[in-house]
Amino acid sequence: MTAPSISAHRGDGFVHANGLRLHYEQWGDGPHTVIALHGTSLHGKVWYWLAEALGPQYRLIGLDQRSHGDSQRASSGQYGVEHYCDDLAAFVDRMGFDQVSLVGSSLGSRVSLLYAARHPERVRAMALLDLSFEMPTEASEHMVQAHLTRPRRFANFEDAVAFSRTLPQRRRFSDAVHRRTLEGDLRACDGGMLEWRYERDAAIETLRCAARDMWDEVRAVRAPTLILRGAESDVLIASTVERLKRELRGVRIVDVPNAGHSIWGDNAPFTAAAIVEALDAAGPAPAPPSTLPAPGRSRTVRTRTLTFHCLEWGRADAPVLLCLHGTSMQASAWTALGCALEDRWRVVALDMRGHGGSDKPAQGYRLTDYADDVAAFVDALELPRVSLIGSSLGTQVAIEFAARHPDRVDRLALSDPSCTIEQAAIDGYVALHRSRPRRFASEAEALSFSRSLPQRRRFSEATHRFTLAGDLRRTDDGQLEWCYALEPILQTFRELTVDQSAAIAAVQAPVLILRGQESHVLTRPNALRLLDRFRHAELVEFGACSHTIWGDQPDALARHVRAFLQAPPTAPAASPAPGASRSVAAA
Repeated sequence: MTAPSISAHRGDGFVHANGLRLHYEQWGDGPHTVIALHGTSLHGKVWYWLAEALGPQYRLIGLDQRSHGDSQRASSGQYGVEHYCDDLAAFVDRMGFDQVSLVGSSLGSRVSLLYAARHPERVRAMALLDLSFEMPTEASEHMVQAHLTRPRRFANFEDAVAFSRTLPQRRRFSDAVHRRTLEGDLRACDGGMLEWRYERDAAIETLRCAARDMWDEVRAVRAPTLILRGAESDVLIASTVERLKRELRGVRIVDVPNAGHSIWGDNAPFTAAAIVEALDAAGPAPAPPSTLPAPGRSRTVRTRTLTFHCLEWGRADAPVLLCLHGTSMQASAWTALGCALEDRWRVVALDMRGHGGSDKPAQGYRLTDYADDVAAFVDALELPRVSLIGSSLGTQVAIEFAARHPDRVDRLALSDPSCTIEQAAIDGYVALHRSRPRRFASEAEALSFSRSLPQRRRFSEATHRFTLAGDLRRTDDGQLEWCYALEPILQTFRELTVDQSAAIAAVQAPVLILRGQESHVLTRPNALRLLDRFRHAELVEFGACSHTIWGDQPDALARHVRAFLQAPPTAPAASPAPGASRSVAAA
């Protein structure tokens, strides 16, 4: 029986690291993180073949290095291996990884080697494909000339495939490999043409910086290291191989048959099997704790006009993360997040007006009303500053509050924001709320209904139960009914399409946009546009996830929010020109 793999794509993201906006692809969600670094002119998508071989204990991240793929371009003179290494170090820190394994090809092998030498305690294991730090000058100049002479644009995908077949470094590729590689190689541009997704001048400068003495770094590496050499490669030469055997402790060097420098494309099955064997030999990653989420501490807070209910986790003196739920939800939706973050934050989940145990006035369900409530609530708790996370409606309320009170917001996380929602989606939600039963005879009946909801089809049993614990209240006759009031919810839906452009422009705090790949509320194009509308924004997309990220992917959500909240403050990176770096061509 074939072992399960992580080949299903689990989303991607844009984060700020080392002054640049860097893009990455992700497969899998296991406890052992592997960061894979591509070669010159390539991209993070190129590692799909490794995802097809890694088991479920792994999470594979393919990083688009500076000026490659969808990552931001750096200035001239910043393409030495040390610049790429600084990006990797900042990326590892921004993502909150304590320890990673590294896989690098060509340029990526040099970057991995330097990082492992500088940060030996952070690298668990390493696999280097055709290590290129002593690349002969004639080999690098041959690559430079290839970049200088290759066409930059193609009329269509088939023209690109035909050209790819002419490249000497791809002459062993199968047709399928040509096509899969080109899907990441190219982006659509004006006029319907396709162009390469790397910056040619950056690639040439990178190649001319390739040959440098890295033997001090070789001797500083402590991680178990596998070096794979293309049996027909002209880059990793015999004299370098022999010296590596003497100076790199614990190294294993393997020739890959029927392969040149592009090992990953020439003989992916052999290469992947060798990498998996090396990573598995490094031992299992520690298993995460398997405790069930615990209910938060229930609290009532009175403001000048209304009484609110909230749940709390964590120490009273810790930095505050204020959680704002979506329409018809309540504070209990944040139970998993509260439990995951209570070690470092005071997590406060608010039942907004009309929801849960808070007051339900007959009127007042505009976004501005909700934002005024948040201001009154944090005043009542005497909180001078907070970070915010919102889901759906909660994201729009959080944006409104952050725009009005920039001096009181540290960071802003938006889980599938609804500020670009289409009327058709709102109409669908209204119809669902009008038609759903208001009462249930028993918990079993309510649980059965919860399982039938399309937006909850990926919820675990534990998520269904902690969500319903806040969804429902007991009536005098012993039945269960929803804690939200229907008419306020319908009023709220009518207000969601208000234009928040001015509020978005006024937000000064760093913003993390979170999107479910299958969301019908936030489309991918709208998410990318929203990314550039905030002053300092990042984007993470979750695979196998819909609009309710907090319920579909609670562990992954907590991990990304934790990393975002604890990331060191950075100056905003300049946004790429619209359309310049993120349109992805498909076959």
